[in-house]
Amino acid sequence: VIVIGDGHSMKRIAPSLFSLVLVAVSFGQSQQTSEATPRVKGVLDGHRVAVFETPRQMCDANDVPDAMARAFRDYTGTVHLVAAATDLYQSLGPTLDSVKHTCDLGFRSVEDGNPADFNDEVWIDSFYTFDGKKIAGLSHTEYHGWSFPGECHTQNYGECEYDSDTFHISYDGGYHFEGFEAPANFIAGFPYKYAVDHGPMGYSVDTNIVEWGGWYYAVVTDYAWPPGCVGQTGPNRCLVPEGGSPIRTQDVFDASSWRGWNGTDFSLSFADPYLGPVQDREEHVYTPVPYMTFVTAINIYQPGNVVVATVFNGYTNEYGPKGLYLTTSTDLVNWTKPTLVITLDKFLEQEPKGNWQYAYFTLIDPKAPDLNFSIIGDQPYLYYVRLNNNNSPYGRVLFRQGIKLSLNP
Repeated sequence: VIVIGDGHSMKRIAPSLFSLVLVAVSFGQSQQTSEATPRVKGVLDGHRVAVFETPRQMCDANDVPDAMARAFRDYTGTVHLVAAATDLYQSLGPTLDSVKHTCDLGFRSVEDGNPADFNDEVWIDSFYTFDGKKIAGLSHTEYHGWSFPGECHTQNYGECEYDSDTFHISYDGGYHFEGFEAPANFIAGFPYKYAVDHGPMGYSVDTNIVEWGGWYYAVVTDYAWPPGCVGQTGPNRCLVPEGGSPIRTQDVFDASSWRGWNGTDFSLSFADPYLGPVQDREEHVYTPVPYMTFVTAINIYQPGNVVVATVFNGYTNEYGPKGLYLTTSTDLVNWTKPTLVITLDKFLEQEPKGNWQYAYFTLIDPKAPDLNFSIIGDQPYLYYVRLNNNNSPYGRVLFRQGIKLSLNP
């Protein structure tokens, strides 16, 4: 979380870096089963282009690129490009290349002080439509305990954060979104209530939605919890292990229908702890899968008939040098070892002297054949946000840059 001067926070840039024990345990079996999966290589192509720059183009103080760029086409043929904060502003145009930032507000977070409502600060950052008129919107939702009296007793605001995934909908082609009262808005979250000064905690939808084999998938990430926990056994074991995991449904408009991976199948249901005591809490905690801790997007790579995940690990050397990686799967559970696209050091070489950070990487193909821009070919765009930490949070630029993809033997 990045907290700005008025006490609001920006969408988290990376999962907390506590323990990767459970993820590591699952690697052996998954690497064997993903051995035959085609891998994808990516090479950046051409110069980057600024798509949205703050503070120059911002509509108000909360109009900053603060999530992964997503795109969809509405029923009029207009392309919507969204990389919004908790107030949803969009860029619109007839093509992905020609979108312009607008100041028409599509959604505003209500800053609800009751954690049971899952409705405090909302980033709608995952969209899906069948007709361009009715749009499903999945959101990363944060409860900020520090904003409400008695809900936080520490200056480390991250210890008072409670995340969940919630559902929103648009009936007008994505120009405006509306929410639902709990529990109808609840998609996924911890089977534990908010714990004052005992976070961060919760689940976060960090990818777009893709259709694969008749199911609709997204990938969720989390925080290891309780803070400082280690492994799955012992007195300090993690009740919730860190890592990312797929969720799926056959109805993107039914918030209650999403199911998670339990290590064996997709039968795991997410329990709202505010509806009453949760029995067998561990049965409502997903099992992380390999390489998804830092995932930011998934796409169908048509030439290889695989799902490709965009992963930016600028924080550890788990995959190799810090940087941008691609990994592939045919079932969204077993993923190939990530292939490096570009290192963090190479990104920094193109910047003037300063204090720079990168986040929110995603692939979008301007020639995508589907309304949701979930399908990519060999030459999509790479979108990402550069943050100037000497001018936080307003020194941000959403960039796009060409990238050439190919099957990697």
